[in-house]
Amino acid sequence: MNVEMNGSWLPLMDYSTKYRISVSTLRRRIKADDIRFRFEDGKYFIMDEPMGTHQRVHRPSQESEDLALVGAHQGMMKEGTEMASSKDEVKAQDLAEKTVKVNKDEPILTAANKLLNELKKAYTQILQEKEEQIFQLKDEVTDLKTLVRVLESENDRLKGFKQ
Repeated sequence: MNVEMNGSWLPLMDYSTKYRISVSTLRRRIKADDIRFRFEDGKYFIMDEPMGTHQRVHRPSQESEDLALVGAHQGMMKEGTEMASSKDEVKAQDLAEKTVKVNKDEPILTAANKLLNELKKAYTQILQEKEEQIFQLKDEVTDLKTLVRVLESENDRLKGFKQ
């Protein structure tokens, strides 16, 4: 339904924020051709109109319990990444943005399991990056120890010339 019309077009993230619809939902609707969109320079733009005016009607927002669950997940993400490097923090924020909103019909347990799996993936990725950093640092320590030995032997050799 990639229709060109006069009117205001919003980037995907702006539309998501304005109408409180997850980016994942918008992408699914674009893929299903259920929403008016435009694709320019690698970015999706959506017609600035409520979902009700598109072919498919937006479902009402979640119950506060579901929002609390998502909020708790994001809080855990923040706690877990406080000591991470800025690169890790960016990845954790990306993960939090990708967290899918829970539908009313979806059981809380299923939503919690999805969030847990997302959290496990993020921690696994961060752990792998930290292990790589440790390996690189061990290599650097070995190199520095070698350099110290070389410099000490050179120092001893030069002391021998003085005497």
